[in-house]
Amino acid sequence: MLKKIIISLSLLLCSFLSNAQEVKRDTSYWKKKTSFGTTFNQASFNGPWQTVQGARGSVGLNVFFNAKGEYNKAKVNWVNDLQLQYGLLDNGNGLRKTIDRVFFDTKLGQKFAPEWLFFANFNFQTQFTKGYNYDAGPEVINPDGTSYKEDVLVSNLFSPAFITESIGFEWKPSKMFNMTFAPGALRQTIVADKKIALSKPGERYGVPDGQTIRNEVALMQIVANLDKDIAKNINLKCRYAAFIKYNNLGAIDNRLDAKFTAKVNKYISTTFDVIVLYFQDQSTQVQVAQNLGVGLLYTFP
Repeated sequence: MLKKIIISLSLLLCSFLSNAQEVKRDTSYWKKKTSFGTTFNQASFNGPWQTVQGARGSVGLNVFFNAKGEYNKAKVNWVNDLQLQYGLLDNGNGLRKTIDRVFFDTKLGQKFAPEWLFFANFNFQTQFTKGYNYDAGPEVINPDGTSYKEDVLVSNLFSPAFITESIGFEWKPSKMFNMTFAPGALRQTIVADKKIALSKPGERYGVPDGQTIRNEVALMQIVANLDKDIAKNINLKCRYAAFIKYNNLGAIDNRLDAKFTAKVNKYISTTFDVIVLYFQDQSTQVQVAQNLGVGLLYTFP
């Protein structure tokens, strides 16, 4: 089934690219960039290899859409950034999610020095569909005597969702890098799915027992963004955020999102995504996710 989805999406994207017309450049105070595409990967093994090596074939598909618009006029700077990603993998155990991200950020700034701005920021993050801890639930006995372990629901749309409001100072020494400092930033953690909200304390993303929203205040929130071409046809886009809680300075929430994009030609690219988390409310261990794929990429204007 996933192979059919990959083929259909690839044909659809190729058809669009072949008929796409050149987009007129915006000559106003806005600078806009939009990109979307698919990446896929496949591993297959014949019978003897599977028997001897114990390998299992798989096929995966990721879809992404990014849109960014930046407005500059006089001392006013307004940046809007939307990032959507979703990925599936089939390795013989049915479709499983590999990446799922909804990210929106809007920041309005007023320059008061050559490299410094006052800013106000709103950030929203969640995911599209349910996520599971596979085979982690209670054992279920089938009528024929066989058994299996249930999958445990651990995430869903708006479960969690993170909303952050902040004001402060931004250091912007170049177009490719900026860093913000926001004392007193506010963050709401939402767990709207009642099944997740009523789960064990360590599985509720820090939301108190019996509640669906947790409010937090930061002594300081620091966010750094880098968007740079590190070599010919190779781009690195990176965002690091640290949320320093006023009531627990030792429990700093850290998140790093990095994406490498290497363009083979106008439409073919290789992407490598890395997400690193350290949230003590979620786990006392560092969480790492990575995804590598080759596929189709279209960017305009």
